[in-house]
Amino acid sequence: MSIQTNNIWDEMIVRLLSRAKLKEEKSQLIINTALKVFAEKGYDNATIADIAKSAKVSMGLPLYYFSNKEELACQALELSSDQITNSILNAVTGNSPEEISTSLINAFRKNIRLYPDFYPFYFEMWSASRRNKKIKRVFKTALDNTINATKEILINSQKRGCLSIGLEDIESISISLVSKVDGLGLMLIQYPQLIENENIWRMAKKMCLSVLDNKIEDLK
Repeated sequence: MSIQTNNIWDEMIVRLLSRAKLKEEKSQLIINTALKVFAEKGYDNATIADIAKSAKVSMGLPLYYFSNKEELACQALELSSDQITNSILNAVTGNSPEEISTSLINAFRKNIRLYPDFYPFYFEMWSASRRNKKIKRVFKTALDNTINATKEILINSQKRGCLSIGLEDIESISISLVSKVDGLGLMLIQYPQLIENENIWRMAKKMCLSVLDNKIEDLK
C-alpha cells in the first residue's frame, strides 16, 4: 500500500513539473515573439493578435500569461535586458585595460549578431517610455541594473590591480561605458552594414580603452 501511494505521488510530481516546464516554455516563446514584433512594428502599432499570430499560438494564449500588452512589453524588456547585460559582462575578462576593453567590445559585437532584434526593441521601449509611466519605470530599472553590473566588473578589476581608476570614478566611468555601447547599438540599427566594418570596432575598443586606462584629460 505504501509503495503504491509513493508511486501515485511520484506520478503527480512528474505531471506538475511537466506542466510547469511547458508553461515556462510557452511564456518564453510569447516574450521572445513579442520582442521581435515590437521591434518591427513599434509598441503602439503592435497588437496582441500580431504577437499570437507570429508565435503561432491561439489568440487568447498571450493574455493567459500576461494581463495586457503593457505587462508583456515590460516583462520582455526586463528579461531581455538582463539577458544581454549578463551575456556581455560575464564575457568580460583580462588583466589589463587593453584586454578588458577588447573582451567587452567583442562580447557586445557577438551579442549584436546573436540577438539582432534586441536593440531595435530596446530603443522602441525607450520611445514608448516617453509616453508610458510603467514602461518608463521598467526601462530605468533595466538601465540602472546595467550600470550597476558594469560597476561591479570595474570594482573587481580595480581590486585585482587590473585598472588604475579610483573608486570615486567608477560610477561615472560605468555610465560612460554604457552610453558608448548603447550609442553604438543605436548606430548599428540605422547602419547595419557597419557590423562588419573592422574600423568601427577598432575605434570602439580604443574609446573604451581611453576610459579604462584613465587617459582622458579633464575638461577645463
